[in-house]
Amino acid sequence: MRTAALSPARRLLASALAATSLACGTDPYPAAPGAAVTPGFLGGTPSEFTPRPIPESGRLSVFRPHFDRYLDVFGVLVVATPATEAAKVSHAGTILAEWIDNDEDGIPDDAAAHAALVAGGAFLVMPATEDEMEELHESVSFDELEEAGFHIGQDLYGDETFPAGPPHVMGPGRFDAALEEVLHLVSNGWVEAHPEALGYRPGSRLTDAMDLARGGRFRRVPRRYPEAAWYHYDDRSCDYECMAAEYLYWALTSHLGGQAFPGRAEEIAIEWECSTPELLGTRDPAVVRLLTDPAFPLPRVLPDGRYAPAVGH
Repeated sequence: MRTAALSPARRLLASALAATSLACGTDPYPAAPGAAVTPGFLGGTPSEFTPRPIPESGRLSVFRPHFDRYLDVFGVLVVATPATEAAKVSHAGTILAEWIDNDEDGIPDDAAAHAALVAGGAFLVMPATEDEMEELHESVSFDELEEAGFHIGQDLYGDETFPAGPPHVMGPGRFDAALEEVLHLVSNGWVEAHPEALGYRPGSRLTDAMDLARGGRFRRVPRRYPEAAWYHYDDRSCDYECMAAEYLYWALTSHLGGQAFPGRAEEIAIEWECSTPELLGTRDPAVVRLLTDPAFPLPRVLPDGRYAPAVGH
């Protein structure tokens, strides 16, 4: 669980969950990797992502009483607190479906990555605010979540989720963080399925490109980045793998046009200088070659909050 502005709450959940092994739980989700499945609980219409109450018994009950609603999207959960707006939970589920099934044919694009997410019990938690997330850290038993098979966690706050904000609309405004945080969750599957290309450790194609973007292979944040660097994340609590996760987010969303709305370049320049596909292609051809390599079924279209799979049910 990593974001452009890492809070103590997100750092804690990252260490508690994301670093654990991808061990399969005792009660895996029924969605078979690669099978033609619709995201769960859509009321029969793929355009509706309506959260359902978390059951009082069974595997999902481990999320009670702190969370009261959930979505099942291709076997990956979104769980929300009572204070989180239902529309924002639905939006997060839609973005999740779009990142997993980017071509919207009703089947996860990367069967191996999807299998890793399902086996690891991947889930997105949605508190209303960062303060509520910090409160959850005092009350949620991460040991119980792991015992139930939920090993890959990521958070997204309701107050940073903007279904009608940029880049869904090409105008100024606050960036919809659902695009970033859900991507961080889904990318765990890519890392597991394709470590030599998309892994976060030194020597993968992704991190080799990142080392060029940062002006060197820095295992820790340097006191000063080289002048030629175009990726210069400066949070000293972010380790090398964290830097790689952020780099993948910046590179992929920029390649897909998600950072090109008015005012965004100036807003993110302290960290990232390639806000448009054209800039990325000119300055960082290595990562563009990776992102467009047909060997890896990475997303080709930026999620827009509208998921309509072209399959019959």
